[in-house]
Amino acid sequence: MSELKSNVFVRYVQAEDREDWVRLWRKFIATYENPKLADGIEKVNFDRFIDPSVKMWSALAILKDETTGTEKAIGFTDFFTHPSTWQTEDKTYLNDLFVDDEFRVGGVGRKLIEFVYSEADKMGTPAVYWNTDHFNHRAQLLYTKVAYLSHKRIYKREGY
Repeated sequence: MSELKSNVFVRYVQAEDREDWVRLWRKFIATYENPKLADGIEKVNFDRFIDPSVKMWSALAILKDETTGTEKAIGFTDFFTHPSTWQTEDKTYLNDLFVDDEFRVGGVGRKLIEFVYSEADKMGTPAVYWNTDHFNHRAQLLYTKVAYLSHKRIYKREGY
C-alpha cells in the first residue's frame, strides 16, 4: 500500500470531473440505507463546488499510474465553511469523505483529510470538524489518528 500512497495526490474538483465525482458519490450514498436526498442533488452539489461564489468545495484523490501516466479518481471529500458563535473565525465542516473500497487502508483517506486541513489553514478557518456513524469503525481507526473524538452528540429534527 505504500506504493499507492506515493502515487496519490489530492486536488480540487474541476468542471470536467463531474462524471468521476458522481461515480464516487453514488458509491458513497449506496453505503447508507435509504438516505433522503433531494431530487437532482448530484447536479446541485457539483455546481456548488465549481461556483467560486459558494463557500463549498470538493476535492478528489487521484491515483496516477507512473508507467502510463493515466489518472483515476479513487476518493473524494466535500467541505464548507460557516460562521460560529463560539469563535471569531469561521469553522470548516468536512461533510463527506469517501474512498473506493479497493483503495482503502492505503493512506488515501488521510491524504483527503490533510488536504482539508491545509485548505482550512489557508482560508483562516483551521477549526475543522466532522461526524461519522457510530458503527463506522474502520474510518474511526483513521480519525483517531488525525483528530480527537469530542463529547458531542448529534440530534436531528424528525423527518430530516
